[in-house]
Amino acid sequence: MDGPTLLALQDIDIAIDQIGHRRRRLPELAARAAAASTVRTLTDERNAAQARAAQAEADVATAEQAAVELGTKRARLEGQLKTIIAPREAEALMHEIATLDTRRDELDDVELEALSRQEEAEAAAAVAAHELPAAEDVLAAAEQALAAATAELDDEAAARAAAREAAVAQVSAADLAAYERARQHFDGVAIARLDGARCSGCHLDLARADLDALRALPPGEVGECPQCGRYLTAG
Repeated sequence: MDGPTLLALQDIDIAIDQIGHRRRRLPELAARAAAASTVRTLTDERNAAQARAAQAEADVATAEQAAVELGTKRARLEGQLKTIIAPREAEALMHEIATLDTRRDELDDVELEALSRQEEAEAAAAVAAHELPAAEDVLAAAEQALAAATAELDDEAAARAAAREAAVAQVSAADLAAYERARQHFDGVAIARLDGARCSGCHLDLARADLDALRALPPGEVGECPQCGRYLTAG
């Protein structure tokens, strides 16, 4: 194996992995998510308040219609009362009229309560609607910032991909296959440098005999870390 060539490829792959790591943790992602959440919350609050206001308005209309019907019925009963002579029949009509009056009072209370709910809901909807445009502006700015940050990473990733293609061209098919297998097995780091007496892959020191054996290899040749099993080169 050609240690320096594989190390160059490894450095490129690490840089590509780091780009992916940075992409997933862009602060612009969190900012966009927070702004989108605010817009969703305000939109939901506005829509819910508008729905409550519409329901309250419908309740007012229902109460008003019921009151009209009660008034019509009461007027009819009063007309009948004027023509009734028998005391018992008159008493029954007066009782029915009193019942209608009680029901009308109840409808008035219902209508007032519904009007109050309508007013509160319309006020809540107005507040959310007032705040929504500013929140949408913040979201638009956050999306633009995220797009710019993503485009920058895309450019960097494209440059690294081109460099990787050139590096891969310098590696034999057998070495590349072995490198890719080791990279998959060792969480992306297939080959490590010897840093003094330490493997830069697992960060453990090698025994003297292992160091001597590694340093005795021909220049550029690759050994293996006795601690972690990664390919290891002294230079």
